[in-house]
Amino acid sequence: MKTTQKEHRFEAMGGVFQFFTYDHEIESSKLQNLFRDAELEVHRVEAKLTDFKESPFQLINENAGLRKTYVDEELFSLIKKSLEISRETNGVFDISYASVGHLWREAKKLGKNLSFFDRVNASRFVNYKNISINENDLSVYLPHKEMKIGLGGIGKGYAVDRAYDILINGGLKNFYVNGSGDIRVHSSENAPRKWRFGVRNPFSKSSENKIGVVQLSTGSISSSGNYVEKNRSDNNKSDHHIIDPKFGFSRNQVVASTIFSDDAMTSDVYATVVMNMDKKNALKFLDEKNIAGAIVTKEGQCVLSARALNNFGI
Repeated sequence: MKTTQKEHRFEAMGGVFQFFTYDHEIESSKLQNLFRDAELEVHRVEAKLTDFKESPFQLINENAGLRKTYVDEELFSLIKKSLEISRETNGVFDISYASVGHLWREAKKLGKNLSFFDRVNASRFVNYKNISINENDLSVYLPHKEMKIGLGGIGKGYAVDRAYDILINGGLKNFYVNGSGDIRVHSSENAPRKWRFGVRNPFSKSSENKIGVVQLSTGSISSSGNYVEKNRSDNNKSDHHIIDPKFGFSRNQVVASTIFSDDAMTSDVYATVVMNMDKKNALKFLDEKNIAGAIVTKEGQCVLSARALNNFGI
């Protein structure tokens, strides 16, 4: 059976998902069915986790300050994992960022800037410690009506992992899943080389301008960035993709990050975490957690963690 090269693209979770494979052990019709099932799974996850419209997750926000919300095991485990990461990062990662993020998003839709007063007022409700979860009845409760939560820093990576599981369980061996920069790959034993991915230059308006190439045979890589013009400090003139838990945009020294991990949910989370740290604390965090990663500062400096240096070129 000759080698099959196949790509499948679709829009989901505010971006583009891509499945790509070189495989010689699976029929084309079966491959198409696998891609379809994996796409449907991504859409299922998006519909469940979105806070942009009515969803099982958004119901938690609608019940804020009123009553606890009963969720299923999947939602509960994601929220529980998010709170664990919040404790691990001392609140640098905080799903209650949405208390500010929802207002910031609405202001952006209207072409306005969120006022300082509204930002400070809403930031009072950003505190993961106030989120109550009960493992006995799988419930979640937000104590303030103005408090909101969002899974923007973990949900896309989770969707990539879910699609990956469907493809590998379906017999695919040499492939990758790319969810708008959150990538997970698998290689067959006889693959001629590792997968290669370009890392976007955060100071270029073009997504085709790269600062380097990374290679990966298995595992995941996630890149995050506030893609701005070099040395431009005016927050309102930049495309701020990463939302700071308190202020609605990233205010720190790091403008882009690339993280390696075993799974996409983990790399997605940590790529977001270090975006809201300064260079010193970002490198300290990556080294303490033994995470392979690279950060780019607003001065244009690219710095690797100790593990990334030891495994440079993987």
